[in-house]
Amino acid sequence: MRPVIFGTAGHIDHGKTELARALTGINTDRLPEEQSRGITIDLGFAHFILPSGRRAALIDVPGHERFVRNMVAGVHGMDAVILVVAADEGVMPQTREHLDILQLLGVRRGVVVLSKADLVDADWLAMVEETVREELAGSFLEGAPLLAVDSLSGRGLPALREALDRLAAEVPPRPQGGHPRLPVDRVFTVRGFGTVVTGTLVSGTLRVGQAVTLSPGGIPARIRGLEVHNRPVPVAEAGQRVAANLTGVEREQVSRGMVLGTDGIPAAETRLVVQLHLLPRAEALRHQTRVHFHTGTAEAVARVHLYEPGPLPPGDTAFAELVLDRAVAALRGDRFLIRSYSPVVTIGGGVILETGVHHRRKESGLRERLERLAAAGGRDAALAVEAVAGASRPLDLEGLAAQAGLPAPEVAARLEAEAGVLHDPGGRWWWTDARLAAWGREVEETLRAYQEAHPLRPGMPREALARAVAPGWEVGVFAWALGLLPGVETEREWVRTAGFGVRWEGEAVRWRQALTEAVEAWGLKPEPLDPLLERLGIPAETGHDLADRLTESGALVRLEPGYYVGAAAFTGAVEQVRAALAARGELTTSELREVLGVNRRWAVPLLEMMDQRRITRRLGDRRGLLP
Repeated sequence: MRPVIFGTAGHIDHGKTELARALTGINTDRLPEEQSRGITIDLGFAHFILPSGRRAALIDVPGHERFVRNMVAGVHGMDAVILVVAADEGVMPQTREHLDILQLLGVRRGVVVLSKADLVDADWLAMVEETVREELAGSFLEGAPLLAVDSLSGRGLPALREALDRLAAEVPPRPQGGHPRLPVDRVFTVRGFGTVVTGTLVSGTLRVGQAVTLSPGGIPARIRGLEVHNRPVPVAEAGQRVAANLTGVEREQVSRGMVLGTDGIPAAETRLVVQLHLLPRAEALRHQTRVHFHTGTAEAVARVHLYEPGPLPPGDTAFAELVLDRAVAALRGDRFLIRSYSPVVTIGGGVILETGVHHRRKESGLRERLERLAAAGGRDAALAVEAVAGASRPLDLEGLAAQAGLPAPEVAARLEAEAGVLHDPGGRWWWTDARLAAWGREVEETLRAYQEAHPLRPGMPREALARAVAPGWEVGVFAWALGLLPGVETEREWVRTAGFGVRWEGEAVRWRQALTEAVEAWGLKPEPLDPLLERLGIPAETGHDLADRLTESGALVRLEPGYYVGAAAFTGAVEQVRAALAARGELTTSELREVLGVNRRWAVPLLEMMDQRRITRRLGDRRGLLP
């Protein structure tokens, strides 16, 4: 059975931590200050087994208003909530704020516990129950199970465990596909093991040995070990509370609010386009108001840029752009919360629709686009289709999935169904026929211009073409896209328009003959090419192209860059070496140098060329004939 994560919520001193201890047998107040003061300051974690045998984790959050920012960091990891209301006090300010936070951050399931039930009589308990139900009317907890519990005596705990078990069966699974994302809520060091981060794995899977990245910052690390419910595991799955022991990163480099993922996770951004709902009891929100921003376990200070003129009235919803004072690793569809700058109280929240983009207020079609995104909860495969249709280069499926906020297989299926969309054989890179055709025209124009400027070359070097028409592309993507162009041919390192060949015309014919004759005249004692080209009146670039083509045709032999001998001279040298080796057996380089009548400067490259052509075989300092 899939594990489930519960979280507590409620006012300070309403018994959340005592309830957590009664359910799990674990004291979630781990800090010395928490234990000495008797209040929860930061998140606490525990685990237990439900009656059905299902494993459950519990996040215990602080109730004090000063520590609501810590409480918010724990909410994103909850599948369902246990809202705790003390029977002797009833609903209090932090009860209401916690309920607002839960609703704004998308928690949709839970149970309500009337704690400290031993301190009141039956009539009072009935009255508090009625008051609580009135307070919850219209919220996601309307109609939720409401149970009276005494954590000290255990009264009501069996019924609570049964209720939690039924609730756990209703919780939908978290997405197992796509990139892993673990918002970090705790960082510490274990002697002998190094840095450990914990959090709720909200999507994907993590494996021991896997290379990971911490964002913001793009800090690389590797997973040395994983634990779920204090037990080592080789693989952690979405929906589990996970502790990851990391190598390659120091404790000081990591903090709450970072996200552990892989390279496919989009970069952290400081601009977020959102749908924002303002709570009814908040004050009207004005354009460019400064607020505290929370998403996942991250927080920042933000300015709210409303797209509509005028302030946002309490209880209303609007589209806005949040400009943050620090980058956060958020995705489309993630929930967020805003709190007033001072005094710090929760005033609203919503869903992130886009990251890393800026819109003008009067941008054409903006409202319609954002309404469509909002209707899809920020997750829409049509976004991937739009991205591919407008892309000047093939796009990576994982990046498209992140952009759409959906699993890669779902995005691939949508793209596959679109007419005119194409992909590489592995299904990683996606583009459109129209964009490929436009790029193909650019490629052919670039090739024609190059061929016109260099008629003695069999095309354009592949790397030079890539720099011109595909800067920053992966080599494999460029090769795939190039292979789809019917008007383009490739041969080794050369790319050319279909049907193009080296053009021997005009002065090139005369220069070819003059260069061949001059090099043959050197015999086996070549001179530098450039001075020869100058004497013959051949432009340097053209002369080097001529030498390359003559080498390819076999008219010249290049011994080393800038030094050539003629084919006839080289053939004569081969015959001399064959005869000497046939008559005398293996000979040293010095002996063969005497046979050739050249100094060591040219004997070595001549003999190495014969080795390359499998005429001779080198054995230490001696050479013999190959059969």
